[in-house]
Amino acid sequence: MKILIVGAGAVSGKAAVKAAHELNATIIATTSRTENIEGADETIYGIDLEKADAVSKILADPRVKNIDYVIYIPARGEVGMDVTEATAEMIPPSLSYSVIPYLQLTNALKPKRTIALSGFMALPAMARIYGAMTFTKVVMEELAVRHPERLQIIRIGMFYSNSVRGIALLAQRRFTREKNFQSAWKDEWKASGKKFSEFFFDKNYRSEEETYKEHAQGIPFRPTGPDDITKAFKLALNGEKAPIINVLGAWQWVENKMPQLPNEITSRLHLIPKNIYSVLA
Repeated sequence: MKILIVGAGAVSGKAAVKAAHELNATIIATTSRTENIEGADETIYGIDLEKADAVSKILADPRVKNIDYVIYIPARGEVGMDVTEATAEMIPPSLSYSVIPYLQLTNALKPKRTIALSGFMALPAMARIYGAMTFTKVVMEELAVRHPERLQIIRIGMFYSNSVRGIALLAQRRFTREKNFQSAWKDEWKASGKKFSEFFFDKNYRSEEETYKEHAQGIPFRPTGPDDITKAFKLALNGEKAPIINVLGAWQWVENKMPQLPNEITSRLHLIPKNIYSVLA
C-alpha cells in the first residue's frame, strides 16, 4: 500500500503516519520546507499550499505514481468568531486551501480513496468559535457523502494542537476587546474563574460528551488524543466503506449521511459557492 500524506507534520498528520506504518505502507509526505518528514519513506519538499503551483508540483514528482490513498491534512479559514458572522467573501479562500487541492489530487491520481479531516460542526460550542471554517467543513462532508467511493472524512473531536490553541487565542482576544461579542460566553468565562484556554477546552468537551453520549456504549468520555486519530486512520485505510468516520476520544462510529445541523448553519448554506461541488471530475 502506498500513501501520499499532505501535511504530515501536523498532530493529525503524525497520527496518519503512525497508522500507515502500523499497516506497513509506503509513505510519501509533502512539506513546505526542506527537511525530511519524520516517519516518511520519501519527502517532497517545497509544497506551499498558498501558492497556485502546489498541486502541479506534487503531481510532477514521479514518486506519487500508483498512489493507493491520499490523506490531506491542511485546513485554513476565518475562525475565532460566531458562525453567524461568516460572510460569503470569507469562504472561497478557505476552499482554495482546504478542499480544492485534494479534489485536484483525486482527479489526477485516482487513488482508492482520498481522506480528509473535519470536526463536529453540529456542536453548539463549535458554532460560537469556528466562524467561516464551518462552511468549509460542511463542503468536505457533503462531498464525501455524495462521492463515498472516492472521498472519506474523518470527523475528529477537539484535541490539543497549534491550530486549536490559535482558535482559542483569537476568541479570547475578541472577548477581551469587543464588549458586545458573545456576551453569554464572556460572562460564563468570567464566572468560571478559569484561564480562558482551560474554559475553552472544558466547555467544548462538555458539549461533546452531552451531544454524543448515545455513542458511548458504556465507555467513559475522555478528550480525543493522537492515538484515537491513528485508530480512525487505520479503520479508513483498512477499507471502511462509510463516507464519515467519527472519533471522539474512545468513542468511534461511522455515518452515511450529513448530520443534522443547526439553523444558524443551514440558513447560511447559500454562502457556499455552488461550483465547489463540480470540481471532482
